[in-house]
Amino acid sequence: MAKIIRKIIFLSLIAIVAVVFYIYDAAVIPPDDVLLTNEQGQSQVTQCITQTTSAPLDRHGNLDVTTWNLYKQQSDGWDQTLKQLVERTDLLLLQEAQLSDELKSFVETQELYMLLARAFNFADEPIGVMNLTRDKPLSSCVFRKAEPYINFPKSMLVSYYLLSDASQLLVVNIHSINFTFGIDEYLAQLSVVKQAMKDHQGPIVFAGDMNTWNDQRSAAIDELVKSAGLVEAIPENDSRTTFFGHNLDHIFYRDLELVNAESIITASSDHNPVKAYFRLEKKYPVKAQSLQQNSAN
Repeated sequence: MAKIIRKIIFLSLIAIVAVVFYIYDAAVIPPDDVLLTNEQGQSQVTQCITQTTSAPLDRHGNLDVTTWNLYKQQSDGWDQTLKQLVERTDLLLLQEAQLSDELKSFVETQELYMLLARAFNFADEPIGVMNLTRDKPLSSCVFRKAEPYINFPKSMLVSYYLLSDASQLLVVNIHSINFTFGIDEYLAQLSVVKQAMKDHQGPIVFAGDMNTWNDQRSAAIDELVKSAGLVEAIPENDSRTTFFGHNLDHIFYRDLELVNAESIITASSDHNPVKAYFRLEKKYPVKAQSLQQNSAN
């Protein structure tokens, strides 16, 4: 029996090593922060874009926001779940979105505007955080932070969207780094968020998979959002994905009226989507911030 157990352990280790080598062989980490869109003619070698648009993100003052870690579309039914979310969401914030042919086709069929903050490429397909909306933003930038030990980056989108009251909504879609001892690298990634919030006057949505799986990380997020005047949209029946007893996915907001929040149970990812229903609250006609300045920080 002991020999059988040793053999199983040995074969399992070989399998794990083989998977690790496959991942490293198939993955490519580009040197530059690159923002990808599905708009024809849009350059795909830039960190930031600035555009003009007269189409507000909200629907007559109503704004529905969903965040979901798509788990690289590895689970069956991801497209059906995503379609349901798209039909009921004005701003869909995805993490671990892999820009496969299937996802490209989905975005095209649904007539969505896509922003993808490429973290790295896997099997020649970009992976990162993604914003899906009906109309384009005023501006957006991608920022990355490498995991200290495995070197694979996590990405973040900092974007500004026009609202129907002439204000601009700052939206931060983040996939926080995971494999760290201590809090320094985690805080370094959040420094970009902190600066963007400091520079913005008006409504904010800060959401994503924040990997808040311990007290230190949770405290870091709490301190950040409190300093910027944000509060959390917490589902009444909370079925958010947890690790070590901590919720991983969050939606924080400022200067919006929260109507309701919910978490949606699904088997099509290792994370459950989180959704918040907002109404516009105040009017802040302000100029777009220069995101490029943040990239130097």
